[in-house]
Amino acid sequence: MVKLGFAMPAGSYIPASVRLEFAEQLEKLGYESFWLPHTASRDVDSFDTLDMLAAAAARTSRIKLGTDVLQVPLYQPVDLARRLVTLDHLSDGRVILGAGLGWIPKEFEDLGVPFEERGARMDEALDLMIRLWTEEEVTYEGKYYRVKETALAPKPVQKPYPKILMGGLYKGIQRGSPGAPSKGGWNSRGIQRTARFANGWIPGGRPALNVCQEGMELLKEAARKEGRRLEDEDFDLTLSSFGQFNIDRDQEQAFQEAGRFYTARVRKGFYQVQGNPSFESLGESGCYGPAGDVAEVVNHWIGFKKVVPALKRIVIMFASLDPLRQLERFHSEVQPLLPST
Repeated sequence: MVKLGFAMPAGSYIPASVRLEFAEQLEKLGYESFWLPHTASRDVDSFDTLDMLAAAAARTSRIKLGTDVLQVPLYQPVDLARRLVTLDHLSDGRVILGAGLGWIPKEFEDLGVPFEERGARMDEALDLMIRLWTEEEVTYEGKYYRVKETALAPKPVQKPYPKILMGGLYKGIQRGSPGAPSKGGWNSRGIQRTARFANGWIPGGRPALNVCQEGMELLKEAARKEGRRLEDEDFDLTLSSFGQFNIDRDQEQAFQEAGRFYTARVRKGFYQVQGNPSFESLGESGCYGPAGDVAEVVNHWIGFKKVVPALKRIVIMFASLDPLRQLERFHSEVQPLLPST
C-alpha cells in the first residue's frame, strides 16, 4: 500500500493560517502526512519549518509531520536534537526527519557555516544527534562538534528515535545554484551517509522508476558495507513532487494558476525554491489539467511499488496559491480514481 502525503511550499505568499488549516484538512480527510521544506535566508516568503510543524502538531492528532528536507548542517546538532525531541513529544511521536545537505552557498554564508564543510558537518551532526537520543550521557570529539558528558532528556517518544529519511542522492531536473558547475547523477558520499544513518530516502525532483530502482540497489550494497541489512519492508522510500499538479477541467486555467504559483516563488532572478527546476520541467513531469489526467500520473507513480517494494508514500505539492481548493478537488475528483491508499 502506497500512502499519500501533501506538502506546502517554502514561499508563495501562502499565510501561516492557511498552512495550518491545510494540515487540519488533511487529517480530516484521512491522508497520511503533512510535509514542509526548509529555507533559512532565501529571498522568498517563508516561515520556520520546525515552528510551523510544532503548530501543526498542536492542531492535529493523527497525521505524520515531516520535513522535506531539513538542511541539517545549518543547525548546531545539540540544539537540533533538542528541538526535534520537543516536536516529537508535542506530536506524540509523529515526526519524520527528512534530512538534506543544502545547496545554496549564500544561506551557509548568512549563517556562518562554510559551504564546503556541509557534508562532513552533516555526518558528525547525525552521529551526535543519534547518540544524544539513545545514550544517557555523551562525550563526543569530532572535527566540528565536541561535547563532554552531555545528557539530553527526555528521550524521543519514537524508539529508538524519529525516522530519518535522506534527501537527494541523485540530481535530475535540479539546476543548482547560479554559477555552480552542472553535475548530474549519483552522490556516492550521500549514498554512504544514507546507508549509515537513515531508514529511508526521498529522491526529490522528478520521480523516475529507473532512478528508484538503481538507487535502492546502490543503497543495499552500501548498507552491506556498513554492516547493515537493508530490507524493503523496513525502508521508507518517499517520492515527493513539488508544484507538479494543478487540477482544473480547463487545462489553460490550470497552466495559468500553476504559472502564478511558480512566479510567486522567484525574486529578482535569485534562487528558485526546491532545486531551481524550470516551470516547463515541472509541468512535463506532473500534470496541469483535468482530474483524470492527474490521476493517471499519480497512478503511474503508485505503480512503482510493483518494481520497487520499498516505496511507502507519495508526497504532493499543488502548484497553486489556493491549496485548500486544490485539496478539495483532489479529494473529490482524483482520489476516487486511485487505488485504496
